[in-house]
Amino acid sequence: MMKRILAILFAVAMLLTITVLPAGAAVVSSQEGDYGYMLDDAAEKLTPAERDKLLGELSDLSAACKCNVLFAFVNDLSNAKFSFNGTASDYIQRYYETVYGVNKDGLLVLVTLSDENGKRYVGVFGTGKCEKRLTDDESLDIRNDAIENHNPDSNGYYDFFSSIASGLKKAVPPHVSFTKLLLAFGIGIVISAIIMLILKSQLKTVSMQHGAANYTRTGSMNVTASRDTYLYSTVTKSARPKESSSSHSSSGGGSYSGGGSNF
Repeated sequence: MMKRILAILFAVAMLLTITVLPAGAAVVSSQEGDYGYMLDDAAEKLTPAERDKLLGELSDLSAACKCNVLFAFVNDLSNAKFSFNGTASDYIQRYYETVYGVNKDGLLVLVTLSDENGKRYVGVFGTGKCEKRLTDDESLDIRNDAIENHNPDSNGYYDFFSSIASGLKKAVPPHVSFTKLLLAFGIGIVISAIIMLILKSQLKTVSMQHGAANYTRTGSMNVTASRDTYLYSTVTKSARPKESSSSHSSSGGGSYSGGGSNF
């Protein structure tokens, strides 16, 4: 019942926000449970069949990572009816915030044929819980792989977007709820206890002995000398390198990881 109510509310929200999305946008969106996914092909470079295939991949990505997913493909940054600071990165971030809200768990991707510098651009970002789950280095690797191995000039834009969706699915760990972790921990304790009880039942009962007289033979050990030797050691510590991730904010106040590249 609750999922139906959420789905209805999401549908109403989509109707209310459609007026603030880029004019003429070929927008397809869906809500599954607590999270939704959206594909905006305003550039109209994808065929209807390619859109359907990509929507299926976005649905899988949203379900696997437990987050909202927004993929947008626009010719340029004009005609946006939401406010942004003029950059491609802020465009997609403000777009996401208009649809799903500020700092709501999500992954967002933008491809524009002309950014603020008139160049082709791809951006891959994470926000909410996905801000920490998608590092800047992972975003860069995904973008580089798409540009170098799935370049749209030779493979088409569907393959380009599909490679990004696949890269995000591999890079972003699936969200596991605290309840499931607690349940798994409890099951592990129960199984360990059963195994220990079985092993304990197979042991022979013995009592503690004082001294070692009952464990040695007379005359079997004859210590003629003893010496204490102290050894010195040097311990060197070095800091473990951390993954680089620098969050930044949108003009709407949201916090994001990731970045963009021209190609």
